[in-house]
Amino acid sequence: AKVRINAYPDKVFEGRVTYVYPTLNPETRTVPVRVELANPGQLLKPAMFAQVEVPVGGKGQVVTVPNSAVIDSGTRQIVLIAHGEGRFEPRDVKLGGRSENHIEVMDGVKAGEKVVVAANFLIDAESNLKAAVGGFGHSGHGGAPKPGKDSEKPAPAPQAAGHRAEGTVDSVDAKDGTVSLNHGPVASLKWPAMTMEFKVTNPSLLQALKPGLKVEVEFVERQPGEWVITSAAPAGKAATSAPAANPHAGH
Repeated sequence: AKVRINAYPDKVFEGRVTYVYPTLNPETRTVPVRVELANPGQLLKPAMFAQVEVPVGGKGQVVTVPNSAVIDSGTRQIVLIAHGEGRFEPRDVKLGGRSENHIEVMDGVKAGEKVVVAANFLIDAESNLKAAVGGFGHSGHGGAPKPGKDSEKPAPAPQAAGHRAEGTVDSVDAKDGTVSLNHGPVASLKWPAMTMEFKVTNPSLLQALKPGLKVEVEFVERQPGEWVITSAAPAGKAATSAPAANPHAGH
C-alpha cells in the first residue's frame, strides 16, 4: 500500500496490508483494513489525514451490467435481455465482482447484448419475479409464448414490493445520494424502530429531506441489504415520488 500524508505532500510511505477485519460496519457498510508501515523519524502521528492506494490484481476485460439490471430474488439472479420490438428474454446469470455501479457477469450475458435497467424497482418479491419471468415465455428462447389458449392470456403485470416507514431525518449526504433515517417499526418487514442509511432513487428526493424533519417514506430493497427510498414527504403530506423507472429503456 502507498500512503500519502497531507502534511508531507512530497513523501510516499509504503506498507503492507497485514489484516482484514472480519466485521462489517452496518452504517457505512465498510470493513476495516490494517496497513503496517515504517515510521522513520516519527513523522506519522495519530489523527493525520492520509490517502491510501492499494493495488489489486487486474482481471482484464470482463462483461458487466449496471447494478439495477440484476433482479435478485435471493435464490436466483436474472437479467432481462432486450431483443427489440417489445420482446424480452429473462436469463439466469452467474455474478462476479461488484463495483459501485456495475456487476461482473461471468455467465449468462454476452458483450454487446442490450439489458433492461432498473428492473428491480418493478420486480422485488419472489412471487412477482416468478409471475414476471413466466410472462416472457421460456427463458431459453425469449420469444413469444407458443400459439394456443395460453397465448391469449395477458402476461401478469409485475408489481413493486414496497414498504412504508415514518421517522425523523438524521442526516443527508447529497454527494453519495444517501439519507440516515431514525424510523419507527416497519410492520411489513417485522423491523423494530432503528436508525439506518437509505439510498434514493433520484437525487431530487433529497430536496425534501432535511435533518430533523419528520417524514413518511416508501422504500424497496434494490439488492440484498441495499434499501432505496422511492418516495418521501413531510409527515401528514402527500409523498413526492421519484420518476417511475422505465423497464424498456436503457441498455
